[in-house]
Amino acid sequence: MIIPDFHLLTEELKKCISGKLPAAAAHDVMSPAHRKDMLRHNPHKLNARLSGVLLLLSPGADNEPLITFIKRMEYEGVHSGQIAFPGGKFEPGDVDLAFTAIREAEEEIGIKSTAVELLGPLSELFVPPSNFIIQPFLARTSYINGFFPSPTEVASIFSVPVTHFFSPGVKGDYEINYRNGSYLQVPGYKFQEHLIWGATAMILNELLELIRHTGLYHVTNN
Repeated sequence: MIIPDFHLLTEELKKCISGKLPAAAAHDVMSPAHRKDMLRHNPHKLNARLSGVLLLLSPGADNEPLITFIKRMEYEGVHSGQIAFPGGKFEPGDVDLAFTAIREAEEEIGIKSTAVELLGPLSELFVPPSNFIIQPFLARTSYINGFFPSPTEVASIFSVPVTHFFSPGVKGDYEINYRNGSYLQVPGYKFQEHLIWGATAMILNELLELIRHTGLYHVTNN
């Protein structure tokens, strides 16, 4: 596999994101089976809260593009301990959801807002378990001195080469311990001990579709 250059890839993604997005077609591929049942209970997203998240690309070794994830702290909530993108809920003082995503990323991973360049929005996604509408934003940074997790919100931070998600055996169906001791099979992406599934996998898959559309390198799986 040819590894795309960080600057070339992000410039091409900037062009792609201004056009038609894969949206639901990309989301549905990684949608858990139980999501459809949850959507029936609130099809019109009544009283849904808003949030913004950051899909942050940075240059790794040999200028290879990396994407940053966080592992949430364990807490009494539906997304306890899950893998997510930096971001959080819209607050009354926020100018817009892009501001929300960058503000929350600064709080969660310690990156300064001045070091983040927004490339554009991806497709919004409704998350029934927490009743949030997530607005993802693709962004890039040249900041490579490491991130610092919020001691109250983030258990760990890790960055993954985007090419990893096109490798054999990474994408598949995995069993998770969901809630109340129940087990579910969900589509997801594996990285080391981490499983990326649910809303994060659905949003990630749209980015991966855009990467495919750049035509910068050829992948033979997924």
